[in-house]
Amino acid sequence: MIAIAAQAMKAGVERWTEGIEVLRAAGKTVIFLLKVYPMLPSRPLDRITPRPMVEPFTYLTSHGLATGDLYRPASAGPYPGLVVCLGVVPFGIDHPQVPRLGEALARAGFAALLYWSPAMRDFRLTPADIGDIDRAYDALLARPDIDPARIGLFGTCVGGAFALMAAATPEIRDRVAFVGAYAPYSSMWTLTRDIASASRHRGNGREPWPVDQLTRRVFVHSITALLTPDEAGRLRTAYLDSTGPLDSATLSPEGRALAPLLAGPTATEATAILRRLPTALQTRLEAMSPVRYLSAIHAPLVVLLHDRDDDVIPVSESRQLRAAFGDRAGVGYTEFTVFRHLDPTKGQPAPLALTRELVRFARAIYPLFRNATQRRPASEPEFIAFDTPISFQ
Repeated sequence: MIAIAAQAMKAGVERWTEGIEVLRAAGKTVIFLLKVYPMLPSRPLDRITPRPMVEPFTYLTSHGLATGDLYRPASAGPYPGLVVCLGVVPFGIDHPQVPRLGEALARAGFAALLYWSPAMRDFRLTPADIGDIDRAYDALLARPDIDPARIGLFGTCVGGAFALMAAATPEIRDRVAFVGAYAPYSSMWTLTRDIASASRHRGNGREPWPVDQLTRRVFVHSITALLTPDEAGRLRTAYLDSTGPLDSATLSPEGRALAPLLAGPTATEATAILRRLPTALQTRLEAMSPVRYLSAIHAPLVVLLHDRDDDVIPVSESRQLRAAFGDRAGVGYTEFTVFRHLDPTKGQPAPLALTRELVRFARAIYPLFRNATQRRPASEPEFIAFDTPISFQ
């Protein structure tokens, strides 16, 4: 009888503890949501959550030492850790939204390292960033105030794609508890085709796509990165500043292979051009395609999010990722209808529609905060269901 009573008491305590963790995770999700979006009322939170600490954090990269901002709670650790891959952003590191993101994560309990890529700040994508994110993660993990069972990666836009690829590297993949990506791309092949042709999947066909200027700039800079600086500069000037096509006789064989891709081909033509690209560039595109890395991601929790009408990265890219994961447990995917590349105000939605989407956003990211509140091995996360599109293109 005593043993039965003890067992029942233990079960009750476990249920109570789990209930407290659920409430804590929900509270931290709400704190993050209120603090990260400036149009939401959050000043009362400043009085009940301590002001975060911000400190420079130095780590080794492929190009030498780098320093990023580490945002952490003012209280003592250990903290859940997060490396945030910001991707290519149209504003500088001093933009108010950058510290707002870091502070929101810290007030919600995370020690968050904001990873800035020198290449991405130059509008270029490079495979070297995968290893550098890996190094930043390893350095954060080595801190004594970081809980090794509650650390992961999150990225936005192309930063989300690189967060997924970094999570697959042999050096850290067995030490990543979760990975999240908002508006990532799936394949450099399909993304390049869509940008080059200014078209994207919609339903069972294709539709014109008014490619965002930042997306176009990153595409041109990245696709010309292996050329000599002079030739890359001439092609960028010609196809970004609309000075007109260059005389092919003045281009190298590699430049002549690339130029048609920059000149506005159809989707079918772009696919054919991609197949004729120099081997080095094809290898580079393959190395920066997250869909090739998915089987090597060991994180038990993967959170994918995308705006249905995103003009920066087509939603078809995230749908491809979700489809490629198949029926793997622990993978969630949510689409949003009123956001515009993470911004819920651009489309000027009605208050009710905006509220509905913010609630869906909170539900979608809740598993990340649930994982961060659990003091248990990273191999045993709790996962809740997500909304999933009916079909993928």
